[in-house]
Amino acid sequence: MPNQFSKLLMDDSFVRFLKGKASKEEVAYWTDWMQANSHNAQSIEKGKKLLNKGTLNVPKPNSNDEFNRLLKRIESQDEIKSIKKSRNRSRNLVWVTMAAAISLLLLTGYLARNSFLQNSATEPVQAVSIEYKEFETETGQKTTVQYSDGSSITLNANSKMRLPQRMVETDTMQVWLEGEALFNITRKEAPKSRTFIVHTPDGSISVLGTRFSVYTTRDQSQVVLTEGSVKISVQGEAIKPGLEYIMTPGEKALFSQRSENIQVEQVNTEVYTSWAGSNLVLDNTPLSDLISRIEFTYDVEVDVEDQTLLDKKLTGRFNNSDLNFLLSGLSKMLEADIDQQEQTVYIKEKTDSGSTE
Repeated sequence: MPNQFSKLLMDDSFVRFLKGKASKEEVAYWTDWMQANSHNAQSIEKGKKLLNKGTLNVPKPNSNDEFNRLLKRIESQDEIKSIKKSRNRSRNLVWVTMAAAISLLLLTGYLARNSFLQNSATEPVQAVSIEYKEFETETGQKTTVQYSDGSSITLNANSKMRLPQRMVETDTMQVWLEGEALFNITRKEAPKSRTFIVHTPDGSISVLGTRFSVYTTRDQSQVVLTEGSVKISVQGEAIKPGLEYIMTPGEKALFSQRSENIQVEQVNTEVYTSWAGSNLVLDNTPLSDLISRIEFTYDVEVDVEDQTLLDKKLTGRFNNSDLNFLLSGLSKMLEADIDQQEQTVYIKEKTDSGSTE
């Protein structure tokens, strides 16, 4: 028996939507379906990757047939709970009821094209359209996106994110992250509360309103929570799919698709969020961890002559506005010579500045 995703790929309307050849009616339906939850959004992304191989045919839409199919799909959706059907009602009454529900979900233009709505007294409501934009930072660069409700997202160097251009009144707001970002999400009280979802290669982080950082690598995802509460959901081809954990402030969580659990520990959150400002905070931090951050942020390779230094614990603040400032401060703290040659930074034992005869 085919799984749910396989069934989607056998759906002509779904395939047309992925390839940008769907009718306006279909676009409205699948857009709403995608925004309903993170699993649907992942199905869209997964489908696009598979369909880019060009192995599937895209049938031309028939407006009458597709309209009837859309009605059946909408009728079966759990989230449209306002539609109460009765099997004993007449065909006309069912159509009028369905039309009223659809008017709340689909574009006004779509409704105007259907003759059965011409006599309906229901006022059509414009569906929310979300425009996404991709941000990508270069070596040593940071960028901040500020939203009108006070929420902000700061993207660290050598990172990429796909996110809405503006904050809209929807139940769910989603972003996709590769790299590192600091999120400061404004909480809204019911009934205007919104779920904010960050997708990483290893899973998703769901929040209502909070401050947290997310750092992704090829091997794992890291979440550090400063305020509020977030839920981590391990997804994809995971060893233990469906694994979840609800974080509390002050915790750091590590997870990947290959791990059997989510590793959690208490940390000084400023160590993991200070990069968004001009100073980098260290609190008993191993030199090896600082080196990893330098390599990630500035796209350099750090070579340490004395390997025992890698375990040395560092505490203090470094000027993080420029690599030269950072290396200068590190040289003083380690009492070592630090020299940069092109894309390689060398850390060596300090030599005497003078000699005696």
